[in-house]
Amino acid sequence: MAPKKGQLGKINAPSFKTKKDEASNDSEAEDLERGPDQGFIYEVPRNIRQANPKAYTPLLISIGPLHYGKTNLASMAKYKVGYQVKFLERNSGFEEPLESFWSFIERNEKKILNYYEALIDEDEFVKMIFYDALFIVELFLRNYEKEVKNSDIKDFLLKETWSAGLRRDLILLENQIPMFVLEELYKPYENHKLASDASVPSFLKLACSYFDIPWDPQFEHIEIPHFTALQRCHMTKTQNPSSRTKIPTLKKVYGATSLQEVGVELIVEPNQTACLLDIKFEGKKFKIPKLTVHSNTEAFLRNVMAFEMCHCPDKAYVCAYIELMNYLIPTAQDVKLLIEKGILSKEGRNEGILVTTINTDIMVQRTIKKLMQGIGEPPACYRETANRLNQLYKEGRKHKVTLFVKKNYGILKRVYFPNLWRGTGTVAAFMVVVLTCIQTVLAFVN
Repeated sequence: MAPKKGQLGKINAPSFKTKKDEASNDSEAEDLERGPDQGFIYEVPRNIRQANPKAYTPLLISIGPLHYGKTNLASMAKYKVGYQVKFLERNSGFEEPLESFWSFIERNEKKILNYYEALIDEDEFVKMIFYDALFIVELFLRNYEKEVKNSDIKDFLLKETWSAGLRRDLILLENQIPMFVLEELYKPYENHKLASDASVPSFLKLACSYFDIPWDPQFEHIEIPHFTALQRCHMTKTQNPSSRTKIPTLKKVYGATSLQEVGVELIVEPNQTACLLDIKFEGKKFKIPKLTVHSNTEAFLRNVMAFEMCHCPDKAYVCAYIELMNYLIPTAQDVKLLIEKGILSKEGRNEGILVTTINTDIMVQRTIKKLMQGIGEPPACYRETANRLNQLYKEGRKHKVTLFVKKNYGILKRVYFPNLWRGTGTVAAFMVVVLTCIQTVLAFVN
Protein backbone atom coordinates (compact mmCIF):
# COMPACT_ATOMS: atom_id res chain seq x y z
CA MET A 1 0.00 0.00 0.00
CA ALA A 2 1.45 3.34 -0.98
CA PRO A 3 2.09 5.87 1.82
CA LYS A 4 -0.34 8.65 2.42
CA LYS A 5 0.69 12.14 1.41
CA GLY A 6 1.70 14.72 3.96
CA GLN A 7 4.82 15.63 5.87
CA LEU A 8 7.34 12.85 5.76
CA GLY A 9 7.35 12.44 9.52
CA LYS A 10 3.59 11.80 9.45
CA ILE A 11 3.44 9.42 6.48
CA ASN A 12 2.35 5.87 7.14
CA ALA A 13 5.17 3.54 6.18
CA PRO A 14 4.49 1.07 3.35
CA SER A 15 2.76 -2.04 4.72
CA PHE A 16 5.17 -4.49 3.11
CA LYS A 17 5.04 -7.87 4.86
CA THR A 18 8.75 -8.11 5.54
CA LYS A 19 10.88 -8.67 8.55
CA LYS A 20 14.48 -8.11 9.45
CA ASP A 21 17.02 -10.84 8.96
CA GLU A 22 17.82 -12.69 12.14
CA ALA A 23 21.44 -11.76 11.54
CA SER A 24 20.55 -8.07 11.81
CA ASN A 25 19.05 -8.27 15.31
CA ASP A 26 20.42 -5.85 17.88
CA SER A 27 21.50 -8.61 20.25
CA GLU A 28 25.15 -8.03 19.47
CA ALA A 29 26.87 -5.38 21.55
CA GLU A 30 27.85 -2.23 19.69
CA ASP A 31 31.57 -1.92 19.07
CA LEU A 32 33.11 1.18 20.57
CA GLU A 33 35.57 1.37 17.69
CA ARG A 34 34.31 1.27 14.13
CA GLY A 35 35.98 -0.70 11.42
CA PRO A 36 37.85 0.96 8.53
CA ASP A 37 34.83 0.52 6.25
CA GLN A 38 32.45 2.37 8.58
CA GLY A 39 31.87 5.92 9.73
CA PHE A 40 32.15 7.67 6.37
CA ILE A 41 29.45 10.28 7.10
CA TYR A 42 30.55 12.79 9.72
CA GLU A 43 29.18 15.73 11.63
CA VAL A 44 31.43 18.66 10.77
CA PRO A 45 33.59 19.43 13.84
CA ARG A 46 32.81 22.70 15.60
CA ASN A 47 36.27 24.20 14.98
CA ILE A 48 35.77 23.76 11.22
CA ARG A 49 32.07 24.66 11.16
CA GLN A 50 32.45 27.98 12.97
CA ALA A 51 34.35 29.52 10.03
CA ASN A 52 31.09 29.50 8.01
CA PRO A 53 28.23 27.38 9.46
CA LYS A 54 25.98 28.02 6.44
CA ALA A 55 28.43 26.25 4.12
CA TYR A 56 27.75 22.93 5.88
CA THR A 57 23.99 23.31 6.38
CA PRO A 58 21.29 22.32 3.85
CA LEU A 59 19.04 25.14 2.69
CA LEU A 60 16.41 23.22 0.69
CA ILE A 61 16.33 19.53 1.58
CA SER A 62 17.49 17.12 4.28
CA ILE A 63 19.02 13.80 3.24
CA GLY A 64 19.82 11.24 5.91
CA PRO A 65 19.35 11.58 9.67
CA LEU A 66 21.62 14.48 10.66
CA HIS A 67 19.21 17.23 9.54
CA TYR A 68 16.04 15.15 9.52
CA GLY A 69 12.94 16.82 10.95
CA LYS A 70 14.13 20.43 10.72
CA THR A 71 11.09 22.62 10.18
CA ASN A 72 12.73 24.90 7.60
CA LEU A 73 13.34 21.84 5.38
CA ALA A 74 9.93 20.19 5.89
CA SER A 75 8.36 21.64 2.74
CA MET A 76 10.44 19.30 0.56
CA ALA A 77 8.96 16.19 2.21
CA LYS A 78 5.92 16.22 -0.10
CA TYR A 79 8.19 16.09 -3.13
CA LYS A 80 9.88 12.97 -1.78
CA VAL A 81 6.46 11.30 -1.63
CA GLY A 82 5.56 12.68 -5.06
CA TYR A 83 8.73 11.24 -6.52
CA GLN A 84 7.75 7.81 -5.15
CA VAL A 85 4.63 7.98 -7.34
CA LYS A 86 6.78 8.91 -10.35
CA PHE A 87 9.13 6.06 -9.51
CA LEU A 88 6.24 3.58 -9.43
CA GLU A 89 5.14 4.76 -12.87
CA ARG A 90 8.49 3.58 -14.25
CA ASN A 91 7.47 0.08 -13.18
CA SER A 92 3.92 0.30 -14.59
CA GLY A 93 2.56 0.51 -11.05
CA PHE A 94 4.17 -2.71 -9.79
CA GLU A 95 5.41 -2.41 -6.23
CA GLU A 96 7.77 -5.41 -6.19
CA PRO A 97 10.97 -3.34 -6.63
CA LEU A 98 9.94 -1.06 -3.77
CA GLU A 99 9.01 -4.00 -1.54
CA SER A 100 12.39 -5.55 -2.23
CA PHE A 101 14.16 -2.26 -1.51
CA TRP A 102 12.28 -1.74 1.77
CA SER A 103 13.31 -5.24 2.82
CA PHE A 104 16.92 -4.48 1.84
CA ILE A 105 17.01 -1.41 4.11
CA GLU A 106 15.53 -3.37 7.01
CA ARG A 107 18.10 -6.13 6.64
CA ASN A 108 20.96 -3.62 6.44
CA GLU A 109 19.72 -1.10 8.97
CA LYS A 110 22.62 -1.62 11.35
CA LYS A 111 25.19 -1.42 8.55
CA ILE A 112 23.67 1.85 7.31
CA LEU A 113 23.61 3.26 10.85
CA ASN A 114 27.30 2.45 11.20
CA TYR A 115 28.07 4.78 8.31
CA TYR A 116 27.21 7.71 10.60
CA GLU A 117 29.71 8.81 13.23
CA ALA A 118 27.01 10.62 15.21
CA LEU A 119 24.49 8.89 17.46
CA ILE A 120 21.31 8.47 15.43
CA ASP A 121 17.72 8.25 16.63
CA GLU A 122 16.52 5.00 15.04
CA ASP A 123 12.83 5.95 15.04
CA GLU A 124 11.61 6.15 11.42
CA PHE A 125 15.16 5.46 10.21
CA VAL A 126 14.14 2.83 7.64
CA LYS A 127 11.35 5.01 6.28
CA MET A 128 13.61 8.06 6.09
CA ILE A 129 16.34 6.20 4.14
CA PHE A 130 13.66 4.66 1.89
CA TYR A 131 12.18 8.01 0.83
CA ASP A 132 15.51 9.82 0.57
CA ALA A 133 16.95 7.14 -1.72
CA LEU A 134 13.82 7.14 -3.90
CA PHE A 135 13.98 10.91 -4.20
CA ILE A 136 17.65 10.96 -5.24
CA VAL A 137 17.39 8.15 -7.81
CA GLU A 138 14.22 9.58 -9.37
CA LEU A 139 15.75 13.08 -9.43
CA PHE A 140 18.88 11.80 -11.18
CA LEU A 141 16.83 9.81 -13.72
CA ARG A 142 14.62 12.79 -14.52
CA ASN A 143 17.66 15.05 -14.89
CA TYR A 144 19.30 12.51 -17.21
CA GLU A 145 16.13 12.23 -19.32
CA LYS A 146 16.03 16.00 -19.63
CA GLU A 147 19.65 16.16 -20.78
CA VAL A 148 19.63 13.29 -23.29
CA LYS A 149 16.26 14.25 -24.77
CA ASN A 150 16.96 17.97 -24.43
CA SER A 151 13.34 18.45 -23.46
CA ASP A 152 11.68 20.81 -21.04
CA ILE A 153 10.42 18.45 -18.32
CA LYS A 154 7.84 20.26 -16.23
CA ASP A 155 9.62 19.87 -12.91
CA PHE A 156 10.71 23.02 -11.10
CA LEU A 157 13.37 21.03 -9.21
CA LEU A 158 15.22 20.78 -12.53
CA LYS A 159 15.08 24.51 -13.20
CA GLU A 160 18.45 26.28 -12.95
CA THR A 161 17.91 28.11 -9.65
CA TRP A 162 16.46 25.14 -7.80
CA SER A 163 18.80 22.66 -9.43
CA ALA A 164 21.90 24.58 -8.34
CA GLY A 165 20.55 24.73 -4.78
CA LEU A 166 19.78 21.01 -4.74
CA ARG A 167 23.23 20.14 -6.07
CA ARG A 168 24.73 22.17 -3.28
CA ASP A 169 22.63 20.43 -0.60
CA LEU A 170 23.25 16.94 -2.01
CA ILE A 171 27.03 17.40 -1.85
CA LEU A 172 27.12 18.44 1.85
CA LEU A 173 28.95 16.04 4.15
CA GLU A 174 26.16 15.96 6.74
CA ASN A 175 23.50 15.44 4.08
CA GLN A 176 24.48 11.99 2.81
CA ILE A 177 23.20 8.43 2.71
CA PRO A 178 25.54 5.57 1.76
CA MET A 179 26.18 5.08 -1.95
CA PHE A 180 25.57 1.32 -1.75
CA VAL A 181 21.94 1.99 -0.71
CA LEU A 182 21.34 4.13 -3.80
CA GLU A 183 23.04 1.60 -6.07
CA GLU A 184 20.82 -1.18 -4.68
CA LEU A 185 17.66 0.77 -5.53
CA TYR A 186 19.02 1.59 -8.97
CA LYS A 187 19.95 -1.98 -9.96
CA PRO A 188 16.67 -2.82 -11.78
CA TYR A 189 17.10 0.24 -14.05
CA GLU A 190 20.74 -0.02 -15.02
CA ASN A 191 21.24 -0.55 -18.78
CA HIS A 192 17.46 -0.38 -19.39
CA LYS A 193 15.67 2.04 -21.68
CA LEU A 194 14.00 5.20 -20.43
CA ALA A 195 10.82 6.71 -21.78
CA SER A 196 13.05 8.88 -23.97
CA ASP A 197 14.49 5.64 -25.47
CA ALA A 198 17.90 6.43 -23.98
CA SER A 199 19.97 3.73 -22.32
CA VAL A 200 20.50 4.31 -18.63
CA PRO A 201 24.16 4.38 -17.56
CA SER A 202 25.60 3.09 -14.29
CA PHE A 203 24.50 4.93 -11.17
CA LEU A 204 27.96 6.43 -10.75
CA LYS A 205 27.79 7.89 -14.26
CA LEU A 206 24.28 9.12 -13.55
CA ALA A 207 25.53 10.90 -10.40
CA CYS A 208 28.41 12.48 -12.34
CA SER A 209 25.94 13.73 -14.94
CA TYR A 210 23.80 15.36 -12.24
CA PHE A 211 26.72 17.05 -10.49
CA ASP A 212 28.36 18.19 -13.76
CA ILE A 213 31.40 16.04 -13.01
CA PRO A 214 33.27 14.86 -16.13
CA TRP A 215 33.29 11.07 -16.22
CA ASP A 216 36.62 9.35 -15.66
CA PRO A 217 37.07 5.53 -15.85
CA GLN A 218 39.29 5.78 -12.76
CA PHE A 219 36.16 6.36 -10.65
CA GLU A 220 35.17 2.72 -11.15
CA HIS A 221 38.30 1.61 -9.28
CA ILE A 222 37.97 4.00 -6.32
CA GLU A 223 35.87 3.39 -3.23
CA ILE A 224 33.25 6.14 -3.23
CA PRO A 225 31.01 5.94 -0.12
CA HIS A 226 28.86 9.03 -0.84
CA PHE A 227 28.56 12.17 -2.97
CA THR A 228 30.99 14.29 -0.93
CA ALA A 229 33.61 11.61 -1.56
CA LEU A 230 32.64 11.62 -5.27
CA GLN A 231 33.33 15.36 -5.39
CA ARG A 232 36.73 14.73 -3.78
CA CYS A 233 37.50 12.02 -6.37
CA HIS A 234 36.73 14.56 -9.09
CA MET A 235 39.12 17.05 -7.48
CA THR A 236 41.94 14.57 -6.80
CA LYS A 237 41.37 11.45 -8.95
CA THR A 238 44.34 9.14 -8.39
CA GLN A 239 46.85 11.93 -7.84
CA ASN A 240 48.97 11.22 -4.78
CA PRO A 241 51.24 14.20 -4.11
CA SER A 242 54.09 13.58 -1.72
CA SER A 243 53.30 14.66 1.85
CA ARG A 244 56.55 13.38 3.36
CA THR A 245 58.42 16.67 3.01
CA LYS A 246 59.65 18.07 6.33
CA ILE A 247 59.27 21.72 5.30
CA PRO A 248 57.27 23.53 8.02
CA THR A 249 54.51 26.03 7.30
CA LEU A 250 56.06 28.89 5.35
CA LYS A 251 55.74 32.32 6.93
CA LYS A 252 56.18 34.20 3.67
CA VAL A 253 55.36 33.12 0.12
CA TYR A 254 55.37 35.58 -2.75
CA GLY A 255 52.12 36.06 -4.65
CA ALA A 256 51.39 35.47 -8.32
CA THR A 257 52.07 39.09 -9.35
CA SER A 258 55.47 39.16 -7.62
CA LEU A 259 56.43 35.82 -9.16
CA GLN A 260 55.54 37.03 -12.64
CA GLU A 261 57.75 40.10 -12.14
CA VAL A 262 60.81 37.86 -11.73
CA GLY A 263 60.03 35.78 -14.80
CA VAL A 264 57.81 32.95 -13.52
CA GLU A 265 55.43 31.97 -16.33
CA LEU A 266 51.98 31.22 -14.93
CA ILE A 267 50.14 28.83 -17.25
CA VAL A 268 46.74 27.16 -16.97
CA GLU A 269 47.00 23.38 -17.40
CA PRO A 270 45.73 22.76 -20.96
CA ASN A 271 44.56 19.21 -20.26
CA GLN A 272 40.80 19.49 -19.68
CA THR A 273 40.73 16.20 -17.76
CA ALA A 274 43.39 17.32 -15.25
CA CYS A 275 42.33 17.46 -11.61
CA LEU A 276 43.11 20.27 -9.16
CA LEU A 277 46.23 18.50 -7.92
CA ASP A 278 47.87 18.23 -11.34
CA ILE A 279 50.32 21.06 -10.58
CA LYS A 280 53.68 21.21 -12.39
CA PHE A 281 56.63 23.53 -11.77
CA GLU A 282 59.49 23.03 -14.23
CA GLY A 283 62.16 25.62 -14.88
CA LYS A 284 60.23 28.88 -14.73
CA LYS A 285 56.96 27.42 -16.02
CA PHE A 286 54.30 27.01 -13.35
CA LYS A 287 51.26 25.05 -14.64
CA ILE A 288 48.10 25.09 -12.52
CA PRO A 289 44.71 23.52 -13.42
CA LYS A 290 41.70 25.80 -13.68
CA LEU A 291 39.60 26.36 -10.55
CA THR A 292 36.06 27.56 -11.22
CA VAL A 293 34.74 29.87 -8.50
CA HIS A 294 30.95 30.24 -8.50
CA SER A 295 28.18 30.58 -5.94
CA ASN A 296 28.50 26.95 -4.76
CA THR A 297 32.28 26.59 -4.86
CA GLU A 298 32.79 27.47 -1.20
CA ALA A 299 30.29 24.83 -0.04
CA PHE A 300 31.79 22.19 -2.36
CA LEU A 301 35.36 22.87 -1.22
CA ARG A 302 34.58 23.30 2.48
CA ASN A 303 32.68 20.01 2.70
CA VAL A 304 35.37 18.08 0.83
CA MET A 305 38.01 19.62 3.10
CA ALA A 306 35.97 18.74 6.20
CA PHE A 307 35.62 15.15 4.94
CA GLU A 308 39.38 14.96 4.44
CA MET A 309 40.19 16.27 7.90
CA CYS A 310 37.70 13.86 9.50
CA HIS A 311 38.41 10.78 7.41
CA CYS A 312 41.95 10.96 6.02
CA PRO A 313 43.85 13.94 7.51
CA ASP A 314 47.20 12.50 6.37
CA LYS A 315 45.86 12.54 2.77
CA ALA A 316 44.05 15.88 2.91
CA TYR A 317 45.27 16.81 -0.57
CA VAL A 318 42.51 19.33 -1.32
CA CYS A 319 43.38 21.14 1.93
CA ALA A 320 47.04 21.20 0.84
CA TYR A 321 46.01 22.57 -2.57
CA ILE A 322 43.99 25.38 -0.94
CA GLU A 323 47.02 26.19 1.25
CA LEU A 324 49.08 26.66 -1.94
CA MET A 325 46.38 28.86 -3.49
CA ASN A 326 46.41 30.98 -0.32
CA TYR A 327 50.13 31.53 -0.89
CA LEU A 328 49.55 32.68 -4.47
CA ILE A 329 46.76 35.24 -3.85
CA PRO A 330 47.72 37.56 -0.96
CA THR A 331 45.94 40.43 -2.77
CA ALA A 332 43.03 40.93 -5.15
CA GLN A 333 45.58 41.96 -7.79
CA ASP A 334 46.97 38.42 -7.69
CA VAL A 335 43.44 37.05 -8.21
CA LYS A 336 42.99 39.37 -11.20
CA LEU A 337 46.22 38.03 -12.72
CA LEU A 338 45.18 34.38 -12.25
CA ILE A 339 41.80 35.15 -13.81
CA GLU A 340 43.56 36.74 -16.82
CA LYS A 341 45.70 33.61 -17.12
CA GLY A 342 42.61 31.36 -16.98
CA ILE A 343 43.74 29.64 -13.78
CA LEU A 344 40.75 31.06 -11.92
CA SER A 345 37.34 31.24 -13.58
CA LYS A 346 34.36 33.14 -12.19
CA GLU A 347 31.64 31.16 -13.95
CA GLY A 348 30.39 27.60 -13.56
CA ARG A 349 27.95 25.67 -15.68
CA ASN A 350 24.44 26.03 -14.22
CA GLU A 351 25.90 27.38 -10.97
CA GLY A 352 25.61 31.09 -11.63
CA ILE A 353 28.22 33.83 -11.42
CA LEU A 354 29.88 34.96 -8.21
CA VAL A 355 28.46 38.49 -8.07
CA THR A 356 29.47 41.33 -5.78
CA THR A 357 28.65 45.03 -5.94
CA ILE A 358 32.12 45.85 -4.56
CA ASN A 359 34.76 43.95 -6.51
CA THR A 360 34.61 40.42 -7.84
CA ASP A 361 38.37 39.92 -7.51
CA ILE A 362 38.24 40.90 -3.84
CA MET A 363 35.31 38.53 -3.27
CA VAL A 364 37.13 35.59 -4.90
CA GLN A 365 40.26 36.36 -2.89
CA ARG A 366 38.35 36.52 0.40
CA THR A 367 36.46 33.30 -0.40
CA ILE A 368 39.63 31.30 -1.01
CA LYS A 369 41.58 32.89 1.86
CA LYS A 370 38.87 31.96 4.39
CA LEU A 371 38.73 28.30 3.37
CA MET A 372 41.63 27.34 5.64
CA GLN A 373 40.03 28.77 8.79
CA GLY A 374 39.64 26.00 11.37
CA ILE A 375 41.19 23.37 9.09
CA GLY A 376 44.43 22.97 11.00
CA GLU A 377 47.67 21.65 9.50
CA PRO A 378 47.28 20.01 6.06
CA PRO A 379 49.94 17.69 4.61
CA ALA A 380 53.00 19.56 3.33
CA CYS A 381 52.42 18.40 -0.27
CA TYR A 382 53.12 21.71 -2.00
CA ARG A 383 55.43 23.45 0.46
CA GLU A 384 58.48 22.29 -1.44
CA THR A 385 57.02 23.90 -4.56
CA ALA A 386 56.26 27.08 -2.59
CA ASN A 387 59.78 27.07 -1.18
CA ARG A 388 61.27 26.74 -4.70
CA LEU A 389 59.10 29.66 -5.83
CA ASN A 390 60.45 31.70 -2.93
CA GLN A 391 64.03 30.90 -3.88
CA LEU A 392 63.37 31.76 -7.52
CA TYR A 393 61.84 35.09 -6.46
CA LYS A 394 64.82 35.98 -4.27
CA GLU A 395 67.29 35.05 -7.01
CA GLY A 396 65.27 37.06 -9.54
CA ARG A 397 65.19 40.14 -7.29
CA LYS A 398 68.92 39.87 -6.59
CA HIS A 399 69.60 39.66 -10.33
CA LYS A 400 67.44 42.74 -10.97
CA VAL A 401 69.24 44.77 -8.29
CA THR A 402 72.62 43.76 -9.75
CA LEU A 403 71.56 44.86 -13.25
CA PHE A 404 70.19 48.14 -11.86
CA VAL A 405 73.45 48.93 -10.06
CA LYS A 406 75.56 48.08 -13.10
CA LYS A 407 73.39 50.17 -15.40
CA ASN A 408 73.24 53.23 -13.15
CA TYR A 409 76.91 53.05 -12.09
CA GLY A 410 77.91 53.68 -15.71
CA ILE A 411 75.59 56.68 -15.97
CA LEU A 412 76.83 58.06 -12.62
CA LYS A 413 80.47 57.75 -13.66
CA ARG A 414 79.90 59.25 -17.12
CA VAL A 415 77.85 62.30 -15.95
CA TYR A 416 79.25 63.21 -12.53
CA PHE A 417 82.79 61.75 -12.43
CA PRO A 418 84.26 62.07 -15.96
CA ASN A 419 87.47 63.63 -14.52
CA LEU A 420 89.07 64.71 -11.24
CA TRP A 421 87.73 68.29 -11.31
CA ARG A 422 84.09 67.31 -12.11
CA GLY A 423 84.23 64.57 -9.45
CA THR A 424 85.59 66.99 -6.83
CA GLY A 425 82.84 69.48 -7.62
CA THR A 426 80.16 66.77 -7.31
CA VAL A 427 81.45 65.69 -3.89
CA ALA A 428 81.67 69.32 -2.70
CA ALA A 429 78.10 70.01 -3.83
CA PHE A 430 76.86 66.88 -2.07
CA MET A 431 78.59 67.95 1.18
CA VAL A 432 76.98 71.42 0.97
CA VAL A 433 73.52 69.80 0.67
CA VAL A 434 74.24 67.52 3.67
CA LEU A 435 75.49 70.38 5.85
CA THR A 436 72.50 72.54 4.89
CA CYS A 437 70.12 69.76 5.94
CA ILE A 438 71.91 69.35 9.25
CA GLN A 439 71.76 73.09 9.89
CA THR A 440 68.03 73.18 9.12
CA VAL A 441 67.33 70.30 11.52
CA LEU A 442 69.36 71.89 14.30
CA ALA A 443 67.50 75.19 13.83
CA PHE A 444 64.17 73.42 14.39
CA VAL A 445 65.51 71.53 17.40
CA ASN A 446 66.77 74.68 19.10
